[in-house]
Amino acid sequence: MEIFYFSGTGNSLHVARELQLRFSDALLIPIASLARKETFTSTADVVGLVFPIHALTLPWQVKRFLEKATFRPTSYKFAIATRICFATVFANIDRLLAKQNTSLDAHFCFEMPETYVPLFQTYSQEQFAHVETQMLSHLDMISSTVANRSAYRPKDPYAWLFFSRIIYPLTTAWFQKVRFPNMEQSFYADDNCNGCGICERICLSSRIRMESRRPVWQSDVHCSYCFACLHYCPAQAIQIAGRNTVTKGRYHHPAITINDIASQKRT
Repeated sequence: MEIFYFSGTGNSLHVARELQLRFSDALLIPIASLARKETFTSTADVVGLVFPIHALTLPWQVKRFLEKATFRPTSYKFAIATRICFATVFANIDRLLAKQNTSLDAHFCFEMPETYVPLFQTYSQEQFAHVETQMLSHLDMISSTVANRSAYRPKDPYAWLFFSRIIYPLTTAWFQKVRFPNMEQSFYADDNCNGCGICERICLSSRIRMESRRPVWQSDVHCSYCFACLHYCPAQAIQIAGRNTVTKGRYHHPAITINDIASQKRT
């Protein structure tokens, strides 16, 4: 089994690790480590994807990975989104896999702690404990489904159809074409920055470079929107102009270290 994951603040990596504990033959592969490869071929009998939701859909890094990866047509394939999402997200994966005449056999989504601080507050300890317990329960069901190679493709509730078919594509397009590009140019380090360089180490797109002990976001490198730099900064110095991030909290999964995030870039 190969489990491919993308994780900025640790939620998806933590889920992937917990899933790995349930399968002795499971190999974890960070999607970021494959970014420079033109093609990638998996020969695994079982393939899993674990990823967060960005702008109500797949992170662009996951989409790019699926565009260049080749899987065995007969392999069992499943996907886990670490955020409640529309079934349309998994239909988008199916469209990418259709080029190989295959599709997902199962897909799942559940809540992990919120990390998008431009819009939301971070979770309290009580909220974190609750979703962690729920996550472990979800993984019990998921591991049983995967172990049995069962099909599990739930559809959106009928009441969600207006949102999934109309609001979802419009909102996603707006985020990807307007909000994210504007935000991409708005990262900066305030006076609390001590020049430690952690942001450079964990930037999954290698966009941050330290110059005179200050982080610089390179304009010619596409942001991952993973918020690893913001949430892992020990001085809480990374901000996004116009997004009130100074007054918001910070979060990364307590089981996932700086080295865990940074090591995703190793090939």
